Amino acid sequence: MQCTKNTLGKEERLKSRKRIEILFDTGEKIHHYPFKVLLKTTDDTDFSYPAKIAVSVSKRNFKRAVDRNHIKRKMREAYRLNKHALYNSLTKSDQKLFFFVVYIAKDDKPYNIIEKEMKVLIHKIENKLELT
Repeated sequence: MQCTKNTLGKEERLKSRKRIEILFDTGEKIHHYPFKVLLKTTDDTDFSYPAKIAVSVSKRNFKRAVDRNHIKRKMREAYRLNKHALYNSLTKSDQKLFFFVVYIAKDDKPYNIIEKEMKVLIHKIENKLELT
């Protein structure tokens, strides 16, 4: 499916507990501060989009739910605005991907830094999967 809108809908989010367990057991890891990513390609045809994403922020580093939610919102927004490059690469190579992004920084970064690092992270994912 071609990505024409900058949305991050329900179908693009990774919610399956089974898939998340697979990621933590056998997924490949990419570290790029302030993120850690677990990713896995799949041949499933039930994906209506080339990629599914889940985001997480540690309760150990951010005690208040308000702070965790604020960081997750910034991460999702940065991904939403920059996912088109990843989608185009995945579509060209006819691959499906699901991944889990964990925020590992100890402090809340401003949005412009999160977006810049998310762009680099997406590029690293493309290189890891040899999509470029």
